[in-house]
Amino acid sequence: MKIAVSADIHSPKYLDLFRESLHRMEQPDLFVLAGDLVLKNDFNEISKVVSSIREVYGGRIVACLGNEEYDQDRSNYLGYRKITWLDDSSLVMELKGEELTVIGSRGSLDRPTYWQRTHVKGIWRLYAERVKAMDSLLAGVKTENVVVVTHYAPTEGTMVGERKSSWPEMGSKKFEDVIRLRQPSLWLHGHIHKGTVSSTHVGKTLVVNASLPARREVAVLELPKIQRSTPSTLTDYA
Repeated sequence: MKIAVSADIHSPKYLDLFRESLHRMEQPDLFVLAGDLVLKNDFNEISKVVSSIREVYGGRIVACLGNEEYDQDRSNYLGYRKITWLDDSSLVMELKGEELTVIGSRGSLDRPTYWQRTHVKGIWRLYAERVKAMDSLLAGVKTENVVVVTHYAPTEGTMVGERKSSWPEMGSKKFEDVIRLRQPSLWLHGHIHKGTVSSTHVGKTLVVNASLPARREVAVLELPKIQRSTPSTLTDYA
């Protein structure tokens, strides 16, 4: 089961690089986009991203929102039916005769950005609740194959290359406990433009930074096989 993934296309900024990479990639069974498809909420660029993919791939496209897809236009993005959007939600599908659960979210930050702290009421609570919500979604999974896609990074392991003092505003290491407990097959993310570590393991789970500025190409990954145990309950998200 091959999964293609990219993020931070910021169309039109990296659209040409994205297109070039698409024509080099191995044909996948599923295409995943980990947010920031457009630059500064330019919704009109979404169709260019999708049409570029459609030149080489005809299957399902699954995506989560990034911070460049602004909340004020959330309904426009989620209403764009050429992409299956996962917004703190999950989807069960069949690929190559096997069931696969995909869970998607913008993700969380350990410290909201200055703009978020000053403009978004309740942002600290929202991020704390999202960690719990993602754990709950993973706890309810019935399939052996599980892929999670978030825009923000779920571990500091793939933030290397970015300024360390900024790491709390680029992802949430609180997800590391969730990953170890729930053991998804694969966790995909973007947002780490300067990342020098393209992938790492948290427990048994492979975590991949799919940011196009960092990788310079679309990644195509073979879905890892993990024997998932029946986990206990994670209660401490502080």
